[in-house]
This record gives sequence, C-alpha cells and structure tokens, in this order.
Amino acid sequence: MAVLVDKAVWPWRGAHWAHLVSDESIAELHEFADRLGLRRMSFQGDHYDVPESVRDRALELGAEPVRGCDLVRRLRGAGLRLAAPERPGVWEEVGRWTDIGFRPDVGSVLLPVLATALEAVDADWATARTVAFRRRFEWALVVEDNSAVSLAREVPVGVDIRVHDDRLVELLAVERGVW
Repeated sequence: MAVLVDKAVWPWRGAHWAHLVSDESIAELHEFADRLGLRRMSFQGDHYDVPESVRDRALELGAEPVRGCDLVRRLRGAGLRLAAPERPGVWEEVGRWTDIGFRPDVGSVLLPVLATALEAVDADWATARTVAFRRRFEWALVVEDNSAVSLAREVPVGVDIRVHDDRLVELLAVERGVW
C-alpha cells in the first residue's frame, strides 16, 4: 500500500513528466496530491501527471520510486487502472466570468451542486476570474483572485474542494449515477 511515482521521462511543454498513482485507493492518491498542492483538475482518472520538480517533492513526502512497468503492474493489481476509453478525457471550458463585480450566476452552465457550492466561496468579485469546465462526467468551477480567495463555509456533499495558496479554489463534482 503506497503512493508510487515513476521516472520523469515523458516530454511535454518543455519539461519531463512522471506518473503519480496509488496501489491502494484513489482516495489515498487524492490525499497525497493535495499534500503536494496539485490541482484536482490534473487528475487523469487513475493517476496524476507531475513534472520532475513535483516528482522530487513526492519522493521527499514518501512516494515510492518505481519503474514505469512496475507502476502499471501494481495499479492493475489494485484494480485501479483504467483503460484508455474509460479515462475522463480533456477539460473543455464551458463558461468564463471575469471582473464582473459580483458573484457570477453559473447555474445555467454547471451542475446545480456546483452553483450552490460557489455560494461558499469568498472573493473580491471585482477582480476574481471564475471559469467553468466539463469533461466526460465531471464538472469543475475554478475561482482565482490574486488578492485572496477562500471558503467562507462548507460546500454541499459531493463537491471535492482544493484551495491553493489563498488565490485559487477548485470545486469539482461528478454527475450522479456515474462512477
């Protein structure tokens, strides 16, 4: 039972990337990724792609270095490996609200639970950027404000939250009946 990371050998956007997985559970993987400060939107269904610098931090936090073939073998052995058609795919932007001066009305674009969750976000709406995304069965709402953004209260059950450096909040939800 461990969080595993392979070597950063995959070139993309001028860096080399590795895969971060758990051979125990997706919950363990998300918890570890949160400790690393990874955005939840970077989750690929059964792994996170991480650049070499984040891989190094993962090792410092106790991730086990493994070869790529061992990573896949252990992921399959845990029953967590998704076939390519089962992976969630690429995020598509479905709405954007910037510097509007008030909390945006996202209800017509997102799952109702995320529209409700946005009410818990505290930001300077005159400078905040809010962006909605969708991929396969997942929805995300990102609020970013360099002056400060936070959660003022709890969000509804079923919403996954990540707060990054008091400047970005990610709210994620999966359509009911899926996964």
